[in-house]
Amino acid sequence: MKKQIITFLALAALTVGATARQPESGYRGFIDWSNSLRSEKNLWGNNEAQYYSGLSTSHGYQFKFPLFIGAGIDYEYNSKWSSHILATFIQGRTDLKFGKFTPFGDIRIGYNLASGGGIYFSPTIGYRFNWGRKAGINLGVGMTLQGYSADVYDITFDPVNGYWHFGNKLYTHHGCIAFFSFRLGFDF
Repeated sequence: MKKQIITFLALAALTVGATARQPESGYRGFIDWSNSLRSEKNLWGNNEAQYYSGLSTSHGYQFKFPLFIGAGIDYEYNSKWSSHILATFIQGRTDLKFGKFTPFGDIRIGYNLASGGGIYFSPTIGYRFNWGRKAGINLGVGMTLQGYSADVYDITFDPVNGYWHFGNKLYTHHGCIAFFSFRLGFDF
């Protein structure tokens, strides 16, 4: 345990002592390991966690400090429910610099192609660990809103045979699910 604490403190000291550099103008790309988590009540009224994990990538143009504009795709999968998020988005990002401290703000707005379709909105704040002007490691937390559509049917129970009967489609329900998000990525 002592060895782990010393290693952590040494890494933190190296990070704080690193030269804070901002990205250069021109092409810039991102590859992120995306994770989304939420809790909801199941059919029996118990809270159940839903965890999605996957990759996202975006590519665009870094304007003079501090604005990046790009577009990308995000795919996250929930193996427990065989459910997924597949979104295309446009991304805006600003990399700030306060002495050696280099935080960032990121917003993704787009369309979720999975679950019947709907809005995709994901703001994130985080910290960029610099690897020079051309590369960096990004660690961010935020929120993801995933839109969906679901058909609602007239359902009746047949007590004689003991089964549920799905009748006519009544309408299509449109909704939005909120997730806590965590991203670990690399920019180049």
